Amino acid sequence: MRLEDRVAIITGAGSGSGRAGALIFAKEGARVVVTDIDPKGGEETVKMVKEQGGEAIFAKIDVGKLDDIQRMIDTAVDTYGKINIMWNHAGIPGPGFLEETEEADFVRSWEVNFKGTFFAVKFAVPHMKKAGCGSIIFTASIAALSGSPYSASYSSFKGSLVTLTYTLATYLGPHNIRVNSICPGLIDTPMARVFLDRSGTMGAEALDKAIQDFGKNKSPMGRTAKPEDIANAALFLASDEAAYVNGVILPVDGGTVIVM
Repeated sequence: MRLEDRVAIITGAGSGSGRAGALIFAKEGARVVVTDIDPKGGEETVKMVKEQGGEAIFAKIDVGKLDDIQRMIDTAVDTYGKINIMWNHAGIPGPGFLEETEEADFVRSWEVNFKGTFFAVKFAVPHMKKAGCGSIIFTASIAALSGSPYSASYSSFKGSLVTLTYTLATYLGPHNIRVNSICPGLIDTPMARVFLDRSGTMGAEALDKAIQDFGKNKSPMGRTAKPEDIANAALFLASDEAAYVNGVILPVDGGTVIVM
């Protein structure tokens, strides 16, 4: 019960690492606000949490829209009375190569991967200050820590989260609110398949192979990350075990970034 009596919001919890986080957080005692743009996935996550004996609710939100972000915060406070943990996990691959990037796609990537995260923290922080403590977690990427030729906008916005982590850790530390970032490598999730195949032409079998081959060829540990690998890192950062961990950029990539 490492998160007993905590209220946690997890964005992008309808699948992948966000779903794994909701399950693990709830198992450790947190009441979880599951949010996602996909109601089917979000409701399925809540069902899974309840089946294992945990407590959760679902809020359908688009993290690129400020009205939705504010409603997410209000839903958490109205339902559970407080906010202790904010894991800003939702993200999208965005456009691919520089020459293929259109303005509308760039703006949408910025909205989801950075703007929504910034304002989610803005709206959550007053409640964390009231609670006397808080843990804010960003899902950045190893693409923020090394050069990536494949997605200039995604890398830029994830890099901005790293800088935001440093800034907010300094600003919010005196209020006992910790701010840290997780930087995953490639994870075996639905988003990874979109990231690798923006044109939608590879096919399921080829994508599965590409994801597994990435881990074998790029990670010193010889495998691709599982959603639970990321969720367990978030659990640590959210827990009292990380009570003096603030402003940390934590790669969870099996060592991929050190050999890229």
